[in-house]
Amino acid sequence: MVLDRAGSVVRRIPGSFGAAHQVQAIQLAPDRRHAYVAVYGQSGSLTLYLLELSTGRRRKVAAGFSPALNPAGTKLAYVSLIARADTIYERALVIQDLRSHRDEAIPFPAGVVPGTPPELVLNWSPDGRRIAVFDGRVIRLVDVAAATSVGTEPAPPGDANGLMAPVFLDSRTLVTLANCCIGRQRLTAIDLRSGARRAFARLSSPPENIWRLRTGTLLVQDALTQLVLVSRGHARVIATKFAAAAPA
Repeated sequence: MVLDRAGSVVRRIPGSFGAAHQVQAIQLAPDRRHAYVAVYGQSGSLTLYLLELSTGRRRKVAAGFSPALNPAGTKLAYVSLIARADTIYERALVIQDLRSHRDEAIPFPAGVVPGTPPELVLNWSPDGRRIAVFDGRVIRLVDVAAATSVGTEPAPPGDANGLMAPVFLDSRTLVTLANCCIGRQRLTAIDLRSGARRAFARLSSPPENIWRLRTGTLLVQDALTQLVLVSRGHARVIATKFAAAAPA
């Protein structure tokens, strides 16, 4: 479906992935006629498709999840997967140049399996130079031009244990989930220069996807299938019964 800013349905998009499949994440393509959609399959597998919005036709892109465009709309990031001995592992953070269709793969540490949805969130920095992604242990701030592996990139300053679902609030501030996953959920803002931390907002359930709409304002899709507008000290539900979403 397409929603307006108030959460009302504007139109419905044709096509279906079927009742047996659950969508993990959506990213609208730069042409606004397609969307990248990651879908759960059997045994915890995840497949990334390119969906034509006018017809519902889809084409497989890769085994992977959490598609995310850079701010310029020229590069797609996602996490690729590999199956070994009936177990699915996170293989690499893939950066695809949408003009040349060339992929750069930054490998994950060995033995990382996809976790719960707050661990699957990844987001670009506003300048498009870094991607914040969970590596199975902590959040990493990956330099897309220079990184040789995800696990050797820096974590946010201070104690990064337990932090998940990272999103850049602005160029120097990272917001993360601090207390997954029981009770009311705390989002914490981290100053990436000084390491200073302060409370940002509270949610009724863990975020499963989170995006920066503009400086200071986030959109959260949570475990209760709610879409929530979040700013410092405020969280407002704008729509319910949505398992996945993407800002347009």
